[in-house]
Amino acid sequence: VTLAGVDLKTGERFGLAPDRPVQTASVIKLPVMVEAFYQMQKGKLRWSQPVKETDFDRVRGSGILQDLSPQLNLTLGDAITLMIDLSDNTAANMVIHATGIDAVNARMRQLGLKHTILFGYVFHARHPETAEAKKFGLGMTTASDMVRLLTLIQQHKILTPAACDHMLKILSKQRADDAFPRYTSNYPGVTWAHKTGALDALRNDVGIAQMPAGAIVLAGFAYDSPDQQWTADNAALLVLARLAQTVLAHFLPAPPAPKATN
Repeated sequence: VTLAGVDLKTGERFGLAPDRPVQTASVIKLPVMVEAFYQMQKGKLRWSQPVKETDFDRVRGSGILQDLSPQLNLTLGDAITLMIDLSDNTAANMVIHATGIDAVNARMRQLGLKHTILFGYVFHARHPETAEAKKFGLGMTTASDMVRLLTLIQQHKILTPAACDHMLKILSKQRADDAFPRYTSNYPGVTWAHKTGALDALRNDVGIAQMPAGAIVLAGFAYDSPDQQWTADNAALLVLARLAQTVLAHFLPAPPAPKATN
């Protein structure tokens, strides 16, 4: 496990091997979304512009577009939303086509994320394939990098406040809630804006616990898991869920006990 976090109200930081490079899996879709918003701000892209799916874009794995007609009249905004909230791999390829791989990586370096790299399209090797790409697959990052990026968004230190709030709104509609939100829903007023990622032996979650008194940014990666079942009770998912529970228990008063039922 590698973990990083910060309480934005007090500035208290914590971590476990937070600078260790790890596979992103679908967490890399968060940097892709950020670059798309930068290009929309500059007028290179528009939220409402139509995007067409190609045979190259359509891939297996997470998402719904692979099972629908390729003739859907999707906008770039639709593809971004599907890429984040359903982790749709086909939508991700469509957004990456719009932004460009090199632009995403250049933006992350500009924002101070030293170890975050998008290596290619989902389920497509980038040519020439480097040793890092072979090791990490779709993308590489660190828990510290993801905490930095999410903090910049939460504190409105990139783009415009409206753009940051729009990205947070998208992240708050994440459908995969088996990791960080799993054991924290009983804390009053706590909601999550987050992005997950998964491979056979890997589960990731990076996000912001939004609370009435402030926010906690957290990034966790559980990898080399002996449990490679694709179930809600996967061992790596449970590790991330308990880590989030432990973090919130440190910063927040104990939640009320559930009411007994007859």
